[in-house]
Amino acid sequence: MSIILIGFMGAGKSTVAKLLAEEFTDLDKLIEEEIEMPIATFFELFGEADFRKIENEVFELAVQKDIIIATGGGIIENPKNLNVLDRASRVVFLTADFDTLWKRISMDWQNVRPLAQDKEAAQLLFEKRMKDYSLVADLTIDVTDKSPEQIAELIREKWEIE
Repeated sequence: MSIILIGFMGAGKSTVAKLLAEEFTDLDKLIEEEIEMPIATFFELFGEADFRKIENEVFELAVQKDIIIATGGGIIENPKNLNVLDRASRVVFLTADFDTLWKRISMDWQNVRPLAQDKEAAQLLFEKRMKDYSLVADLTIDVTDKSPEQIAELIREKWEIE
């Protein structure tokens, strides 16, 4: 059964997934392979609605495998994805307060986040998403004062994985 990492941008989903398994699935990378362009470019050309449709198709295929999946922060924006997450039994919500996450997002020059160009808009998005993350989570970890290694260890302990 898959372990699915969810949470807002900057929570460390991909970093923790790498620590849980050498071979993990970064959903955003899979999507970029499918659409053959960066997600930011796809957003500019086709918009968020078309992106969410493709995200759902790729997610539904990925979740059928027994793997670690690092999702994008907006995975919960699509009701179909919420249903998939609700049925899954190992969903980990990595959380922190907005200011901590914004600081991480602002310092991350590797990832272009189309929905994080403006702090106020990002905070509204954060507030909107928090409830849905919590609703589908089987394990919630506040990452504020924890290293990625500590977070991975908490997940391993919860489901007794190596």
